[in-house]
Amino acid sequence: MKNKAMRFIIIILVITVVTGIIVLVIGLISKWQTDVQYSDGYFYGGGVLLLIGLVNAMGARSDDRVGGMADGRISTQERESSYHLISEDIAKANHRMIYMGISGLLLWGVAALVPLIMK
Repeated sequence: MKNKAMRFIIIILVITVVTGIIVLVIGLISKWQTDVQYSDGYFYGGGVLLLIGLVNAMGARSDDRVGGMADGRISTQERESSYHLISEDIAKANHRMIYMGISGLLLWGVAALVPLIMK
């Protein structure tokens, strides 16, 4: 896809729908009966997505990236290339955090709407 905004929206919707289906399957297997049980399930599913995004972003910012050598033994070119890789990792983690965060918030919206839909 050439349009980045459309790709962004599609990825978020796919994550949200897949997670919603997983919550629905868990509810059917567990034989949930009330709208509150399904609402709680979608709320917890959204929370899990938010937590995954947050942990992923925090992990990309860990300080133990370049181990094994003292800083004095690393050339400037090696240090710059490692910083470039670290910044790429952080950018990817930020994208995943945004995808998971928005999907989690959408699932929280579904959790709020479930009681209205099931009545």
